[in-house]
Amino acid sequence: MKNKVLLPIQLCSKRFSSTLPDKLKTLNKFNFPIQQHSFKSINENLNKFLNDKQLKITLNGHVHKKTRIRPTLSFGFIRDIDGNVIQFVTKEDTPIEICDTIKELTVEESISVTGFIQQKLLAEGETAKWELVVEDLKILNESNIDAPRLDKLKHKNPQDLPPQFRYLQLRTSFFQNSLRVRSKIAQLVRNLLIDNHDFVEIETPLLFKSTPEGAREFLVPTRSRNQFYALPQSPQQYKQILMSSGFTKYFQIAKCFRDEDLRSDRQPEFTQIDLEMSFVNSSNQVMKVLEDLILKIWGKFKQQPMYVLGESGNLEQIPTGDQSHSNFKNLTYKEALEKFGIDKPDLRSNLSFINLENHFTAIENEEFPIVEICILKNAFTPDSKKHTKVPKALIDNLEYKRRKPYVFTMNNENDKSDWIGLLINKKFMKPTESYNELKLLYSLNLQPGDIIAVSTRADLPYENPTPLGKFRQIAIKEYPTKWQRPIQEQDSVINEYPREDVSVASWVVDFPLFNPVELNEEDSFAPYPKYDYSKYQSTHHPFTMCKLEDYDYLETSPLKVKGEHYDLVINGVEVGGGSRRIHDPQLQQYIFENVLKINNWELKFGHLIKALSMGCPPHAGLALGFDRLCAMIIGSSSIKDVIAFPKNQSGVDKIVDSPTSVSEDTLKEYYIKVNDDNEKL
Repeated sequence: MKNKVLLPIQLCSKRFSSTLPDKLKTLNKFNFPIQQHSFKSINENLNKFLNDKQLKITLNGHVHKKTRIRPTLSFGFIRDIDGNVIQFVTKEDTPIEICDTIKELTVEESISVTGFIQQKLLAEGETAKWELVVEDLKILNESNIDAPRLDKLKHKNPQDLPPQFRYLQLRTSFFQNSLRVRSKIAQLVRNLLIDNHDFVEIETPLLFKSTPEGAREFLVPTRSRNQFYALPQSPQQYKQILMSSGFTKYFQIAKCFRDEDLRSDRQPEFTQIDLEMSFVNSSNQVMKVLEDLILKIWGKFKQQPMYVLGESGNLEQIPTGDQSHSNFKNLTYKEALEKFGIDKPDLRSNLSFINLENHFTAIENEEFPIVEICILKNAFTPDSKKHTKVPKALIDNLEYKRRKPYVFTMNNENDKSDWIGLLINKKFMKPTESYNELKLLYSLNLQPGDIIAVSTRADLPYENPTPLGKFRQIAIKEYPTKWQRPIQEQDSVINEYPREDVSVASWVVDFPLFNPVELNEEDSFAPYPKYDYSKYQSTHHPFTMCKLEDYDYLETSPLKVKGEHYDLVINGVEVGGGSRRIHDPQLQQYIFENVLKINNWELKFGHLIKALSMGCPPHAGLALGFDRLCAMIIGSSSIKDVIAFPKNQSGVDKIVDSPTSVSEDTLKEYYIKVNDDNEKL
C-alpha cells in the first residue's frame, strides 16, 4: 500500500530514490494494451458491445475520482484520452490481485483498464449509459501526494490550481476543451485562407533585429561583442518584404514577443494570425477576407450569429452568406472617443456620452476643454431615508490610469441640479454664455435612481480611454444586464436576451496617423497627460499609409493626418488590426526622416527601403490576435485559458521557473556583466 499521508500546507513533489527501480514493476509500465475504441465509437455501437461479453474494451487514461471500495462491488472512474469520464466496476469473480490494485489507486494516476461493457443505471447528472467491468487493470504511473490534495480544486475550479501544476489543470475538461477548440480554429483558418482565398503559409524568422515599433523588445545576445538579435513584436517587416518577393497573399500563425506590462489579455509571447495581400487598392479587400474568417469561426464554434450596430441604434444580424461587400459597419476613431471614450467600445451597451460644451467650459486644464456626462439610468432604487453609495469600482482610484470622473447619485429631486453648483464651486468648469439650467436639466431628464459621471476631454482625444471611457467599461461590468441595445429582427424588437449570447463587431477606422509624444506617460500621479505637440510618434506603426486626401498635411500639420488603419473590435475587445502600407520608398523615407525624425533610420529600416525600391507592389494586411480570438470563442476573458503554458503577471513560467539567472562564465561568452547593485549598466 502506498503512503497516502498528506503533508501540511506547502505542496511538495515525491522524492525518488537514486537506486535503479525494480525491473519487473518498472518494465510492466511499458507493456500495456492500446486503446482500440473511443467513447464515441462505443456509444454509436452500444448494443453490439452490450450483447457480446467476449468483445474486450481497453480504456487508457487517468483516475478521475477516488475509488470506492465495497465488499461485493468496488468502482472507480477513468478519464480517457479524450477527456470523457467512464465508470469501471469489479464483480465478485474479479481476481484478487486486480482488486488489490484498485484499492491502491490514487487520483490522477495513469492507468489502463480492460474489460467488457454492461448497461449502467444512470445517476443524476450522468450521461454515460454504460460502464466497464474490469478484467484487467494496470497502473502505468503512480501520482504523488500532491494530486489528492489538489483533487477538490480540480473538480471545483481548475483555474485555481497552483500554476506550477499546470499539467494537472490541462487534464480537466475545461482546459482539454479550450486547447482542442484552439487547435480546430487553427485548422479552419489554414483551410479557409489556403483553399478559399489562395493564401500561401510562409514562416518568417524569430531572430530579427532591434527596431523601434512601439513596445519594448526582448533582446537575444550573441557571442559577438555588442551584437544582438531581437525577438519580433510581429512579422511586419518580413511580410512587407515578402510582398516584394512575388507572393501576393501571405499568412502565418505567428509567434510574437513584447516585453510589456501583463494583463489578462497580454502575455510576453503570444500568437497572431498574420496576413498580407499585394496589388490591393482598397482596405476593404483585406477587411472582407477577415470578415469571412470571423463569420465562419463564429458560425462553427460559437454557433451564434454576429451583429452590427444599425442606423436605428439597434443591433442587426449580419447575413452570413453574402461576402460581396463589407458587412461589418465602420466607426470612426473620433466618433468612438466622443461617444464611448475608447477606440474599442463594447457596442452591446447603448451607454454613450452627452457633450455639454454648449453649457460649460472646463477650466481645470485648457488642453481638455470639453465637459461631458455619462448617465446610468435606473442604476439603483432610491431610498428616501438614506443616501445611496456609488459602487466602489466606479470611483476606485486603482481602476483609472490617472484622473477619474466626478460621480454623483440622484437620490432625490434636489440632486438633479446640485452637482452643477458643486462642480462650478470646485473650479472644475464654468458656464458658457448659452448656459440655461432649465434646458440642460430637461434634455438630461435625470431621475432619482440615476448615477451620473462628469469629466473632460480634448477635442481630438489622444487620451485613450478617457476617464468617462473607463467609467463606461466599469459600469458595463458592474451592471451586466442593464442598458443593452435592442435586437432588430425584421418587424420585431428583442429587448431582453443573454448578453453572453450576442457578439457585435465593428471596424474602427480613421485613426490619427500620428500622436504627439506624451511627456509624462510613466507618471501615474499626474492628473492629466502632457504632450509635446512638436514631436510625433506613430499611432500604430510607421509603415501605415495616410488617407489620400490628407497627403499635404504630412508636410504642414502631421497631427491632422488620418491613417489608412482599421481595427476589428468585437464586444469591446480589439481582436485585430491592420492597414494599407506605404509601398513608395521615398514616402516611407520621408516619414522616417522628416516626420518621426528617427535617428539612423538607414541602419534600422534600410533593408525595408531597399525592398520597397525594387518594384514592390501596393499592399495591405492585418494581424488578428489568435489567443484573444480563441478566448472569446470559449467565453473566457483571459488568454491564459487557451495557452498551454502561460506566464504569470510577473512574466514567470512557474512550471519550469523561468526566467533564471545564468552563470558568470556563460555571461562572459556574451560580453554581459550583471551589476550586483541592481542598477542598469
